[in-house]
Amino acid sequence: MKQIRWWNSFNLLGIILLGIGLAGLVLQGKMVFDPGRAHRGYEWALYLVAGVLMLVNGLLPPATVPQTKPRKPTDL
Repeated sequence: MKQIRWWNSFNLLGIILLGIGLAGLVLQGKMVFDPGRAHRGYEWALYLVAGVLMLVNGLLPPATVPQTKPRKPTDL
């Protein structure tokens, strides 16, 4: 049975982004802002979406590469 590494950098970054997004939601957008841009009030939602996408990406197993058997030398 193939074991999947559940804890990887995608999951870590996803949790961080979700934390930032939730903090922005609770604080009504006062924590999350983009410097140099006008405050729109929905920046926290972008962090939530990015966090969810990172978690989904981290939980999906990587594609398996077919195993090739070594060739046996043939007698000529």
